[in-house]
Amino acid sequence: MFKSTKTNRRTGENRSDSGQAINTSSHSLASRIQSWRSHHRLVAKQSIQRLLVTPVSSLMTILVLAIAITLPAALNIVITNVAQLTGQTNDHVQMSLYLQKGLSDTQGIKLANQIADWDNVTSTRYVSPQEAKDSFKSMDGFAEIIDNLPENPLPGVVIVIISEQSLSVNDAEMLRERAAALQKVAIAKIDLAWLQKLHAIIGLAQQVAAVLTALLAVGVVLVVGNTIKLAIDSRREEIIVTKLIGATNAFVRRPFLYMGLWFGIGGALIALILINACKYALTNAIESLSLVYGTDISLAGLGFTNSMTLVLMGAMLGWLGAWLAASQHIRALEPR
Repeated sequence: MFKSTKTNRRTGENRSDSGQAINTSSHSLASRIQSWRSHHRLVAKQSIQRLLVTPVSSLMTILVLAIAITLPAALNIVITNVAQLTGQTNDHVQMSLYLQKGLSDTQGIKLANQIADWDNVTSTRYVSPQEAKDSFKSMDGFAEIIDNLPENPLPGVVIVIISEQSLSVNDAEMLRERAAALQKVAIAKIDLAWLQKLHAIIGLAQQVAAVLTALLAVGVVLVVGNTIKLAIDSRREEIIVTKLIGATNAFVRRPFLYMGLWFGIGGALIALILINACKYALTNAIESLSLVYGTDISLAGLGFTNSMTLVLMGAMLGWLGAWLAASQHIRALEPR
């Protein structure tokens, strides 16, 4: 009986010691996480304060980064707007079927529905002669001419939208010949060759923009890296003393990583301001161009998602430049 009591006491003590060890371990882990978070907040705040101590040099660095970020972003926006203005953002080709004179609207609609069932045809739309006439009358300089005509000379038109995906020039030509062979069709027109040439030009411009983006991204990394190197050199003695009392390379590197992060975010934010300012400056010119051509032309900007992506990319490039520079130079600084 006494042995059983002693055994139970020992078991209870072991359980108690085990529970205390678990609690101590959990408390130690929570303390470490809390200490790590507190240090990150402190370092982030101090790195901003160091940038504010030298506002001129910091602003100049941020402006250089902003220009480097703005150039490829603006070029991509220009390419996107050119593609939209030429109607090339959609993956389709348009074919126009001019119908024979004297066909009724019912026959035109029936023909449009028939062609809509063909392969590679996305959709069709019938434009009546009266609708075409009204469209011409709405254009500047055509209203008086149309009104003086004895009769409406415009035929009915079937607009055929063809899927461009996996569509070759031969396939498009065969589709045009098939449409032209219909008895109710007088002329069938499709300008796929021009479309492909324009797509080739836009594709080349996109490749040039991609290369420019890569080169300027490397430039951003190098600028941030050089700036961080100078900051490390100015705090050389402080780093050596900090290492002398046991600080690791990661601990010493952390403030410089935050500094590079702020440089990247600041450059991206200034780049967004520059891009929006350029868009606003071009708005009046675009509106004048819209009035001349009688079309509704509007510039497409980055949008919220792309803007956030730009800021994120700027932050990543700034962090990367700081990490490369800090890792190389801090490792070389060792107390003797």
